[in-house]
Amino acid sequence: MRKTILCLLAGMAPLGLAAQTGYTINGQIGKLNKPAKAFLMVRFGDKMQLDSTFLTNGKFQFKGVMESPMEAHLRVRHDATPDHPGKVRTYDVKPILLSNETITLTSKDSISKAVITGSALNAENDKVTAYLKPIYDKYEALNTEFNAQPEAKKQDQAYIQTLEIRAKDIENEILEAKMSYITKNPDQYMSVMALSSLVKPDFDILALEKVFLTINENLRSSYLGKQVAEKIATLKKTLEGVEAADFAQPGVDGKMVKLSDYRGKYVLIDFWASWCAPCRRENPNLVKAYEQYKSKGFEILGVSMDKASDKAKWLKAIEDDKLSWKQVGDMKGWDNEAGLLYEVKAIPMNFLINPEGKIIAKYLRGEELSKKLETIFNPKS
Repeated sequence: MRKTILCLLAGMAPLGLAAQTGYTINGQIGKLNKPAKAFLMVRFGDKMQLDSTFLTNGKFQFKGVMESPMEAHLRVRHDATPDHPGKVRTYDVKPILLSNETITLTSKDSISKAVITGSALNAENDKVTAYLKPIYDKYEALNTEFNAQPEAKKQDQAYIQTLEIRAKDIENEILEAKMSYITKNPDQYMSVMALSSLVKPDFDILALEKVFLTINENLRSSYLGKQVAEKIATLKKTLEGVEAADFAQPGVDGKMVKLSDYRGKYVLIDFWASWCAPCRRENPNLVKAYEQYKSKGFEILGVSMDKASDKAKWLKAIEDDKLSWKQVGDMKGWDNEAGLLYEVKAIPMNFLINPEGKIIAKYLRGEELSKKLETIFNPKS
């Protein structure tokens, strides 16, 4: 079944945390000594900031300065056994939210089980996680229900559709909960994190931008706040009425195909992948729509989000699903350049482009696609 495209809210930090000159992390993990070592990892985009220190009688400490609150990970290596490239190793890791405050972690045996004290940021994270947990538990119940079904039931399209409807209801509940929090807490860092998880192509980006602008200006200028602003700016480029950004990618035969090649026709850019079950379930609807309207000037351009290692599976899926329109892909998975251009974070995702090259609709699935094409090609007099 389709899994949720929304992420758990990671945490929050009040504005007051920035007043402290830096952060201090104090750890106490049992009575571990050298060669036991603690690592602090903070990721800034594609870069990783790494610090490390040995444990003495279970104690370790990190100090530094954060310009903005960030997600971080603490790892404790209990011995000097090196990582083996051919062997899976379980790491002792604790995710935290790091800002300019003092945080203490204590545990009898492992960092993953450590209790965090002294941190307003992480305390609020726990509070909000607990607030959202009952809603996310509904997803778990849905997955548990699905996994308990016999294989025949799992392939029942009517049953799958009911699950997706119920999953959508849960998504809406999460959306409402997050929006409610943002509205009530414009001065909290959590509001930026909540909004960040909602900025996606299938949401009303102009409405989200209005909400974003109600958040405290200092928070909007934080590292994550700037990322959210960039996401919003990118997604505004895919609004209805905006000219679709052109791109070119190799087709199954290796020849380059441009979106602009389709000027003069209605074209649906369909982002999908061979491994994506909801995409594969949607393909019959696309086949039906294509057969019905291709003679009237309707085209589909499939864009693969598969990796190079899955190219054979991609080609087989095209054949198995009888996708007769052009398919392209740079085989970079989620880093597909067209996908990045259109801010595709979940699939299936599509954009309907008119003959003038402008976006007129997006995220059209099932009957919604059929109804939209009907209004275009068979308008009522």
